[in-house]
Formats: sequence, C-alpha cells, structure tokens
Amino acid sequence: MSSSLRSSGSGDVSTAIGADVLSITELREISDVPSQLRMRQWVSIALSVFVIIAAFCTYQSYRFVANTVGKDTVPSIIAAEQIRSGLANAHTQIANLFLLKEEIDGPSGRAYVAAINQAHDDLLSASQNITFGDEERKPILSAMKQLSEYERLVGMAMVSKYPHDLILKADGLMREHLLPSVTGLDQVNFKHLTESYTNELETARRYFIGFLLLSVLLVIVMLETQVKLYREFKRILNPAMLLGLTVFLASTFLMMVQINKLTSELRTAKADAFDSVHALSLAQAIAYSANAQESIFLLMNNKEIQTQQTTLFMGQANQIFTSKMGAASALIANPKDLKGRGFLGDELANITFPGEHQAAADSLKAWVDYVAIDTQIRHLENTGQHDRAVALCIGKLENQSDWAFDRFISALNKTIKINQTAFDEAISKAMAILKTMSFLLVFLFFAPLAGTVIGIQQRLVEFRE
Repeated sequence: MSSSLRSSGSGDVSTAIGADVLSITELREISDVPSQLRMRQWVSIALSVFVIIAAFCTYQSYRFVANTVGKDTVPSIIAAEQIRSGLANAHTQIANLFLLKEEIDGPSGRAYVAAINQAHDDLLSASQNITFGDEERKPILSAMKQLSEYERLVGMAMVSKYPHDLILKADGLMREHLLPSVTGLDQVNFKHLTESYTNELETARRYFIGFLLLSVLLVIVMLETQVKLYREFKRILNPAMLLGLTVFLASTFLMMVQINKLTSELRTAKADAFDSVHALSLAQAIAYSANAQESIFLLMNNKEIQTQQTTLFMGQANQIFTSKMGAASALIANPKDLKGRGFLGDELANITFPGEHQAAADSLKAWVDYVAIDTQIRHLENTGQHDRAVALCIGKLENQSDWAFDRFISALNKTIKINQTAFDEAISKAMAILKTMSFLLVFLFFAPLAGTVIGIQQRLVEFRE
C-alpha cells in the first residue's frame, strides 16, 4: 500500500516537473523571437545597403561608358578628322592656285584662306576641350606650331620667283608632320574610347552580376522572414514586407530590362554607327590628301618627284579601296566580299541602317570614277599634254576630276550623316535609359529597407503588447 502510494506520488511529481520544463522551454523560445526578428531586420538592412551599392556601381559604370562614347571622345575624334580634311583641302587649294597662276584673292586663294582659318578655329576649340591631359595637349600644340610653319612656307612661295621647292617643303611638312599630329589627336581619343567601351563595359557587367546575386539573397531573406512571421504570429502575409518585396522585385526586373536596352544602344552607337563614322571620316581625310597629291604631281616638273607623288597618291587611294577598280560594281552586289578592301569596302560589308547601302555604294562608284580620271591625268602629263592634264584635274564638268571628287565627297557625307544620326539617336536613348535607372535606384534601396523595417517593427510592437 505504502509502496503503491510512493510510486503514484513519484509519477505525479515527474509529470509536474515535465510540465514545468516544457513551459520554460516554450518561454525561452518565445523570448528568443524578438531577437531573431531583429537579427533578420539587420541582415535585411545590410543586404539592402549592399544591393544599392552594387546597383549604383553598375549605373555609374554604364554612365561612364555612355559619357565617354557620347561626350568625351567621339566629338574630339570627329573634330580631328574634320581638321585633317580641312588642312588637306587647303593644301589642294594652294596647289591649284599655283597650277592656275591665280592671285591670292582668286577662287583657290579664298578657299585656301577659309580652310586655314577654319583649321585654326578648330584647333583652338580642341585645345579648350581637353579631356586626357598631355595626351591631347601635345598633338594639338604640335599641330598649331606646324600649321604656322606651313603658312610661312606658303607665304614665301607666294612671293618667290621659284616657288616649287617651297611648295614641296610645305607638302612634306603637311604629309609628314602636320597631318600626323592631327591624326595623333584622333588616336588618343579613339584609344580611350576603345578601352572605356571594352573594359568599363566588362566592369559594369561584373557589378550587375553582383547586384543580381545580392538581390536574390535579399529576396530569400525577406521570404524566410515572412515565413518566420507566419509561424510565430499565425498570419499568412505581412503587408509592409509584401509591398516592399513586390516593389523590389519589380524594380529589379525593370533594372534588368533597362540594362539590356542600354547595352544594345551603346553597341549600336559604338560598334554599328560610330565605327562606320570613324572609318568614313578617315576615308574622307585621306581622300582630301590624295586630291592634294594629284595637284602637287602636276605642279612638279621633276619626273622623280612626280613618280613619288604618284606612289603617295596610290598608297592613299588603296587605303580607301584596294580592289581593281573595274571589279567594284560587281563586288557591290556581294558586299561581304568587300571586307578588308579598304575603308569603303569595310563599310559596304557592314551595312546596318536604312539607306546606308545605297549611299556607301554611291561613294564607292564615285571614288572609282575619280581614280580612273586620275589615271587619265597622269597619262596626259606623262605624254607631254600638261595643259590638258591640268584642265582635267581641276575641271568640274562631267567626267572631270573635281566633278568626280565632289560627287564622292557628297555621297560619303551622306553615308556619314546616316551613321552619325544613328549614333546621336542611340546616345540620346542611352542617356534617357540612364535617367530611368537613376529613379529605379531609389526604389531598389527603399522598398526592401522600408518593407523589412516597418513589417518587423509592427510585429515587435504586437509582441510587446
């Protein structure tokens, strides 16, 4: 009897102790809830900060690429080629002036003065728009000094009874020093453009990948916190956290869309449009130089010098188009076969925009005509028909040299304009996309931050109550 009571009493005590232990465990678990929620709150805050840092770095990298392409380098590159074309044109005009024995106030003289004055203005503008320090400053200063020396030689030739040697010196200065200095300005900016487009775009992609990974982690934490709140407070949804998560997911998706569009616009601007603008601008500058060599050829009466001028002309002509001239029309029908055949060949092999093929084909046809006429000029000169050669060289009537050259420049400018317009539109769209991205940054930061802080804080207040 007593043994039975003891046994029964012992069981009651064990049950009571078990009940006390369970209640203590539950109390501990309940008391841990606020600290667990606060921990999740701080993790979410930290991840929100990391997400916005990655998003901002992505935005800044893409903005740097857009500014470098659209503002810092391309205008300087185009300006350099325009200066180069203008200087080569001035050189042609002064050669024509001596060929025709004009006065300085004649048509060629006026064109020469206008071209030289424009070159001075353009070089001054370039000196006031330096982005890359001495890399740009040095070629600009060199070009300015060499231009002054060139004008001095031309001025001396104007008053000399034997101007040919002075013109030949001016020609050497123009070809070997002045034009290369301006080309150096182009090369500096093109180098930075290429480096920025390649390297910074890759950096932007890495930041973007980091942004996506952090965003996924933040979403996981917010969803896990939502589950935790449901378990502890028996509510399916936390409105503040749900709203914050929804806005964050939408903003992340829009960010992905905007970056995809931005990458496409930058590719259109740089690879499709500007690379063509640059190649065609180079072709234009080289064509003006070749046109000058044609006039210098006729101005010289030394056969050895004339042979050198012919070699210079053909070297420049081959940079523009290297195929046999008679095959040009047939090759236009298969533009891919023109790849590697000079600037015009590369352009026709890389047609992107409406109207571009016809303009580029017209440019090539006009250049073929111009080179064919040049061959006639040299034949006339070499067979003692100097006056006829000069008339063919400076003539603007149909099937004369300047007529063909002007048609070439007109068609080439049309091709450049098509690509330049596409470039400007792409850059304008890129800047608009960047503006949209800057607004998205606000939502990417505050949506998860506010949703998490407010949502958890509301539950903590209920817990205290």
